[in-house]
Amino acid sequence: MKKRRLTALALTAALIGSMNVSPVMADVIIRNTIDGKTEETTFTDVPQRAVSLSGFATQMMMALGLEDKMVGYGYMDNEIPDKYKDAFSKLTCLADGNPSQEQLLAVEPDFLTGWASTFSEKNFPLSFCDENGIKAYVPQVEYAPASMESVYKDFENLGSIFGVEDRANEIVSDMKNRVQAVQDAVKNEDPVKVFIYDSGEDAPFTASAGLPTDMISLAGGKNVFADTKSNWTSVDWEDVINANPDYIIVMDYIASDPIQDKINFLKSDDALSNITAIKNNNISVIGLTDVTGCYESVDAIEQMAKTFHPDCFADGDSDASSVAENTEGISAAENSAE
Repeated sequence: MKKRRLTALALTAALIGSMNVSPVMADVIIRNTIDGKTEETTFTDVPQRAVSLSGFATQMMMALGLEDKMVGYGYMDNEIPDKYKDAFSKLTCLADGNPSQEQLLAVEPDFLTGWASTFSEKNFPLSFCDENGIKAYVPQVEYAPASMESVYKDFENLGSIFGVEDRANEIVSDMKNRVQAVQDAVKNEDPVKVFIYDSGEDAPFTASAGLPTDMISLAGGKNVFADTKSNWTSVDWEDVINANPDYIIVMDYIASDPIQDKINFLKSDDALSNITAIKNNNISVIGLTDVTGCYESVDAIEQMAKTFHPDCFADGDSDASSVAENTEGISAAENSAE
């Protein structure tokens, strides 16, 4: 009798183990704030059917190795990095931008993340998520003022939610070590003045209280429009002229005008011709995803630092990425056009 009972228990355990049961985890409580209203979301099980509706959040999940937990994505801003392409190719694109509510529900998600606007009333408000059994996560980098600490917190939160804390800790540790190496390299340099040009010919749209400002600071620069309460804002060209930045970073992303068109505009406008960055051709390009919060944000900080303070990296540190190559390519294209 005892032997048959043990055998039955063993068979039961084997059957349970073969079922698609979410791993047991300690409750994770996340506070999401949209339009000034804060709601708590409690995660009692690891999500199994996640959807990401921003490029930076998708890359965070790729970095954490969560592709098997994803049933869809949307709103990519840049091409996915090569290191994620194999895993990314197996995912389903729900829409180029935001899917409809019907498209989202069709994949039966139990988790949703993306931009703060993902959870706006016209898209997928928190009430809609609650009604449809979808756990929401608004990334910390979407709250102003955002910083690299926000990026680290997002990795830690996602690590806890999906039970991959060790991988999250590895990523955060690597990012912190690399940022510290950049700061050590530029610590004796005077900060350079930097303007981020996203878009707009009549009134430029630029980064302000958001993550790019902190990244610029860590790389040895100062965002000339850092002092507003919004992550991104519109300014006047007269303000840009008066700020006279030493460097201009142009944002590159799929939904924007072609990058060369934006640079040609900056170079051809006579009113901007006396800006130091334009006179010295100090114009570089960085993908929007990299400055909105992901593992590759540390690559962008290294890129910025090498651009702002090249003499500090004269040894050709291979850890820093090649924004200088992008700049040289742009310069060559412009010179040939001239």
